[in-house]
Amino acid sequence: MIRFVLIGLWVCVVTLISSYSAAQWSSNRVPEAPESAYLVGLEFRKLRLINVPIVADNEVKGYVVAQFVFTADARTLREISIPPEPLIIDRAFRLIYDDSDRKFDGVNKKDIDKLTGNIKVAVNEVFGADVVRDVLIEEFNYVDKKDIMQ
Repeated sequence: MIRFVLIGLWVCVVTLISSYSAAQWSSNRVPEAPESAYLVGLEFRKLRLINVPIVADNEVKGYVVAQFVFTADARTLREISIPPEPLIIDRAFRLIYDDSDRKFDGVNKKDIDKLTGNIKVAVNEVFGADVVRDVLIEEFNYVDKKDIMQ
């Protein structure tokens, strides 16, 4: 009987010593540097669809339906206080709506590189830095007024 009691005490002592040693070992470890929560690089953001009325001779002739995508540095996007999305949408709307080169007896070819380049330059001027790296076109369609169901 005494033998079982001594074996029980020995098991308890070994368990206590091993638990204490493991706790000391884990507390002496040097903590690892926290991993960055964000990946650094370009971020790709899709903007909402915009409908731009095409007005000629004081009447609406149709609508341009466009959707844009832009790329920007992920770190810069986190640091700026104003999101670039509303500025890009506003500038795109204004450039399409105020197109003075338009002869609207039909759909004419647009200079897409000029349009996206002007959007990028205008938005970056507002920020005073190169926030927007590139503006891409996801969708660009013209819908004539006659084709719209009433």
